[in-house]
Amino acid sequence: MADSITPITVHGLVCHRDINLALTCLGSLLKFSVQPLQLVIHDDGSLTSEDTEKLLGGLKNSTIIFRREADEQMAELLKQHPNCYKYRRDHVYGLKLLDIALLSYSDFAYCDSDILFFQPFNHLFHFPDANTSALFMRDYVDAYSMLPWHLIGVNKPNLVSKVNAGLIFFRKSAYDLDFIDWFLGQEQFRHKVKWLEQTCWAALGHRVGCQQWNTEQVVLIRPWSQLTDDLVAGHFVGEIRHHLDEFLEESKKMTYSDEPAEIMTFMPPDCNLVELGQVHAMRQLKRLRNYQKIPNLLRQKSL
Repeated sequence: MADSITPITVHGLVCHRDINLALTCLGSLLKFSVQPLQLVIHDDGSLTSEDTEKLLGGLKNSTIIFRREADEQMAELLKQHPNCYKYRRDHVYGLKLLDIALLSYSDFAYCDSDILFFQPFNHLFHFPDANTSALFMRDYVDAYSMLPWHLIGVNKPNLVSKVNAGLIFFRKSAYDLDFIDWFLGQEQFRHKVKWLEQTCWAALGHRVGCQQWNTEQVVLIRPWSQLTDDLVAGHFVGEIRHHLDEFLEESKKMTYSDEPAEIMTFMPPDCNLVELGQVHAMRQLKRLRNYQKIPNLLRQKSL
């Protein structure tokens, strides 16, 4: 039985390119959740009228917030937060960091359009205790925009280890726009800008009390990942996305329990200097390998 007849609002950010992916993945979220859900889809600015028809027709109880409408609302809401306004204007992930919270009236949930659900589940969007105000899925590395030495010093922000912001549940009362504006204004935290939004969630989560979903149930899919009886949701990020159809077909052969899976959580450790240093070293090594390939490519073109 569902906890309440009042649906939980789940937000998603969708672009024209990923319409079919969103229909499959967000559709699986609606299909398997025991808790009643309603979707609020945020247009990144690329959705067409045909896309709108597909989304509203394929995803029951969904609504769409169009970019042009959101821009007007958010410009007013962010008047006193210039760093937030600039980040949202320049980066599409600003809609995820800012719109889903500020355009919500209560605790808010978010789900990326590349997370596939495999079996019935309960209590995904459920805080385990009063001290927890943020829930995230767990990444396999600290995919953060900060460098290791940014964790040292008086003004250093603390980060939760290995936050992946593909799936979020957050208390509205704990959302701190002033802190976010400060964080986005720190140029030294922008070493890898594409991870800035996720890093901000990790810092905000640490401030308000954070847990992460069980890593056997809510999984960031890797090349060697397998479908198991415990797997409820799999996040198929860019380089792994071609495996999604394989998992989907394999799941149709699975026999799951009649009882929905109860989603468990745990309290993660803090991100530390050594952990973030390892990620930075791997980035540098990858950059060096790519640099070493350039002379070979130039030689091949000259032949």
